[in-house]
Amino acid sequence: MIDLATIDAMRDELLAGNQAKLAAPFIALGLRQPVVRWNPVPEELPTQQIPFLLRHWHALRERHGSVRPEHVDPFDLRPVLGYVLLLDVLDDGADYRYRLYGTEVARIAGFDMTGKRTSEMVTGSLASNFYLAIYRAMLRRPEPVYSWHEMPMEITINSWDRIVLPLQDVDGRIVRIITCNVPGTPVPAPPR
Repeated sequence: MIDLATIDAMRDELLAGNQAKLAAPFIALGLRQPVVRWNPVPEELPTQQIPFLLRHWHALRERHGSVRPEHVDPFDLRPVLGYVLLLDVLDDGADYRYRLYGTEVARIAGFDMTGKRTSEMVTGSLASNFYLAIYRAMLRRPEPVYSWHEMPMEITINSWDRIVLPLQDVDGRIVRIITCNVPGTPVPAPPR
């Protein structure tokens, strides 16, 4: 079950550059502290998929000034499409619906969230709260954000690397989020 007060406290800490409240639920389960970096440099990111999507998003932004949902062409994302999640912002960011849940992510995770809300994550409130805090922070700071986090061992995949990118309407409001999730990389270096 999600707790908006906890999520908002985590969001506020992310915006302030402090990750203690974000880390506490992970540490309480014996997991390592998650890593969150705003405006990461593609060359410093793990996997091939995450830097690819970040570079593509930057190219769209340079071309259009901001990245709107209609700028994203699935054909351009073929090298990473199985790892892409596309979320609609619901109720001013109280929740998010998965418009697309990448086939590779679904296959590896063992479930498909397409059409479901982030608050309905089958992996439980730890993942829901973590994702919602990051998404809600992005509504106030519309910039790319990278994250790495572990999940409890009973979850199929032990860790996930993610890049989360805003998609804005013509008025600059974030109406959709595109993310690339890649499983199982080692712990990244701490942010500089």
